[in-house]
Amino acid sequence: MTDDWRLFFSLIRVATKRENALPYTPSKEEWARLHAEALRQALAGVLYDAVERLPQEQLPPKAIRLHWYTQAERIAETNKRLDEASVLVSRRLREEGFRNAILKGQGNALLYPKPSLRQPGDIDIWLEGGRDKVISYVLSKFPKQRVQWLELDFPVLRDIPVEAHTAPSVLFCPKDNRRLQAFYREREEETFTNEKPLAGGTVCTPTWEMNAVFQLTHIYRHLFFEGIGMRQVMDYHYLLLSPEATGERRQEVREQLKRMHLLRFTGALMWVLQEVFHLEESLLLTPADPREGSFLLQEIMLAGNFGHYDERNKPKATPWGNFWQITLRNARFLAHYPREVLWNPVYRLRQYAWRKRRGYR
Repeated sequence: MTDDWRLFFSLIRVATKRENALPYTPSKEEWARLHAEALRQALAGVLYDAVERLPQEQLPPKAIRLHWYTQAERIAETNKRLDEASVLVSRRLREEGFRNAILKGQGNALLYPKPSLRQPGDIDIWLEGGRDKVISYVLSKFPKQRVQWLELDFPVLRDIPVEAHTAPSVLFCPKDNRRLQAFYREREEETFTNEKPLAGGTVCTPTWEMNAVFQLTHIYRHLFFEGIGMRQVMDYHYLLLSPEATGERRQEVREQLKRMHLLRFTGALMWVLQEVFHLEESLLLTPADPREGSFLLQEIMLAGNFGHYDERNKPKATPWGNFWQITLRNARFLAHYPREVLWNPVYRLRQYAWRKRRGYR
C-alpha cells in the first residue's frame, strides 16, 4: 500500500467522520494527487466536504481548494436535476402501467448525510413486468435501441441518460442466477411499494435486504467487465450504516449470499470496508477476508470508477476482439472467483445468440 493511498483513505475517513484530521499536512504535490484520486474514484463531492472540515493548517492550496469547490457545486446542481428527473420518469412510467423502482444512483444518495454531494451517473430504473414486456415497451417508443438481457437505454430525457432494467442484476453462473432472480421476484411487491420522498415527489427504492443483495451483486458483476471504484464501496458503507440494517436482516442477507456462492466476495468487500472506512466488525455481513480483500482493494485503486482509468482495459476494434479481451482480462480472477469467471464467456455468448435470434441490435 502506497503512502498516497494511505493519505487518500484517511481523507475518506474524515469524510465519513471516523477521523477529524489527516495524519499530517500534505504537500502541494500530495494535495494535487489527492484531488486527482478523488476524481478517479468519483468521490470529489463527498471528499470536498471532508476538506472543508479539516484543521486550518491542513487545508489544501487555495487554487486546488477553489477548483474542488467548483466541482462540488456542479455535482450538487447535477444531483438536483437528476432527483427531479427521477421523480418525473418514475411517475410517467406508473401512468403507463409500469410500477418501478430507482436503482443505485439517486436512491443510494438518500443514504448519505449530504445526498447532494454524492457524484451521480445516469438514472437506472427497474420496471415491473419481466424481460419481454419491458423490452417490447421500450422498443415501441425507441425502436433503434440496443437490447441486452439486463438493461437497455431508454432515452426519454434529452440530456440525462436513463437505463430501463428488466431485472436489477445478474450472476453469470446459471444456478446462482436462478436463485438471485427468484430472490428478486419474491421482493417485487415490497420494492415497488417502498416509497421515498425525493425532490418534492416520491420514488420507490429497494428495501434494505433487497439493496444489500442487489448492490453487492452489481459491484461483483462490474468487477468482471470494466472494474469498480471506491464510490460503489462508499455506497455499501452507508447501506450497512442504515438504521434499517438490524441483526436479523443481516443474517437473512448472509444466508441469501451463501446460497449464491457469494461469501468469498462478500468477505473481500467487508475487509475493504474495515481497512478503508474502519467499519465496526458488528456491522459487517460476514467476517472480513484479508487475502481476498487485499486483492480487491488493489483492483479498486488501479481501476478507478467503473474501470475508466484502468490501462489494462483496452477496447478492440471488433466485437470478437472485445470478447477475447474481456475473457483474457478475467483470467486474473480465476483463482478467486472461478464460478463467475468460467461462466462469464458462456453468458456473453448466450446473450449474443439471443439478440441475433430475436433480431435485436
